[in-house]
Amino acid sequence: MRRFMKLSLPFLLSLAFVSCSRENPMTPLASASSSASNISAADKAGFDRAMSRAAASPLASSAGPNAVVVWNRLAKELGTTAPALPPPALARAYALVQVAVYEAVSVGNDGARGHLPQHALAAGAASKVLAYLFPGRTDRIDEVTAQELALDQGQNGALGAWAAGSVVGRSMVARGRSDGSTTAYTGTPPSGDGIWTGTNPVLPMCGTWKTWVLQSGSEIEPNPPYAYGSAADLADVQEVVDVAAARTPDQIAIVLKWADVSPPAIWNELLNQRIIAQDMDVVASARASAYLNMAMADAFIECWACKYKYWTARPFQRIPGLVTVIPTPNFPTYTSGHSTISAAAAAVLGEVFPAERDYFVGQALEAAMSRLYGGIHFRHDNEEGTRVGTIIGARVVDRMRGPSS
Repeated sequence: MRRFMKLSLPFLLSLAFVSCSRENPMTPLASASSSASNISAADKAGFDRAMSRAAASPLASSAGPNAVVVWNRLAKELGTTAPALPPPALARAYALVQVAVYEAVSVGNDGARGHLPQHALAAGAASKVLAYLFPGRTDRIDEVTAQELALDQGQNGALGAWAAGSVVGRSMVARGRSDGSTTAYTGTPPSGDGIWTGTNPVLPMCGTWKTWVLQSGSEIEPNPPYAYGSAADLADVQEVVDVAAARTPDQIAIVLKWADVSPPAIWNELLNQRIIAQDMDVVASARASAYLNMAMADAFIECWACKYKYWTARPFQRIPGLVTVIPTPNFPTYTSGHSTISAAAAAVLGEVFPAERDYFVGQALEAAMSRLYGGIHFRHDNEEGTRVGTIIGARVVDRMRGPSS
């Protein structure tokens, strides 16, 4: 956010007058609807196709839900449908979509340029990013795009809003293409006592991806894991054995609660529910969603940098015959991803909804403990992940409070 949002809003305001392909200059946003000839041919064609599709499929309601929630839930649908994205990749997808939506609706809500239709703004941005992320699901993306544009049908500036949102979306796609997420792992996993012994580990290069608010995935480093065979290490191992031998139904329920859905989706839905219940306006909703997802994306990057720095063995690799509640994910144990991203998410949501700050912190702590109850993490994984995630969340909240927000 520091490196992208601080520079991108003025940049995107200037882009609103020039298409990404350097074809025909776009009109000022406020007058786009009256000078459609200045909209790029590709954006005009895309708008017309979507409107034709909308006309062929009447909507059930003339007033759709908050556009931020619509695109957030579509990102979840596409990202969690088989083959589902690993949690760090899902967090990356959420962040790209939600920051694009926030940029678009912020530009379109600039009083100097008029207030452009928000469904069209968000649709232009989100549809471009989702088509990049899920190229095999364009029919579903086009369906939602048509439904969203239909809500702004007949409003002045709908075409200009779509075109402006599309500029933002293409800018975000360019960021995605350059964030390092396609870098291949060419190293050799270490070996030795207490070292993870699996094969084909999930996303070993995630810790090097481009961050949003942090300087890098290694800016905030957790303390090292306990030394193999130390008293603290052996106590952690024994606790997993003891918990597995005496799990309660309530503990099992907590494990399943935090394992049935990918954790970024859980935290996003907590926000979506509040956006709807409190009837938050689109700009405020987009801002909250953008910061929530940048926090989780950065937290995953930091956590994965730690995982593949230490390559620490999972509980089942050290405890013969250990029975876990859920399958152990295929990557090293230290630190816990659930713990790290949940603490970061709780900090952001607590800033947006201060009356519920304690509730969100409680949920983050429950998410962390669920991994111990399930037998797939040690306590130190969870506690250090929570500590670092809290620091990351505080960094993001500082950014939210700053002038570049």
